[in-house]
Amino acid sequence: MTLKLPKFAPQAAQLWSLLSIDDKRNILENVYCSHCKNVTTMFNASGKAEKGSLILNGQCAVCMNPVGRYIEADAFR
Repeated sequence: MTLKLPKFAPQAAQLWSLLSIDDKRNILENVYCSHCKNVTTMFNASGKAEKGSLILNGQCAVCMNPVGRYIEADAFR
């Protein structure tokens, strides 16, 4: 599966740009889906920044249910 880049609000895009390509791939490919009860890949992702942290929301690649990922502000220092 080709990794598609998330859609970001401007501040979120700045935070995302600080992460390495490997970190970005790891974040998007290792998301827990509460419906599947397993780790999956997030697609159709969007992101926003909140208090220096990044919040990603998207869909599970298996069941299409919503999944999310929170990256704490410390990851960007």
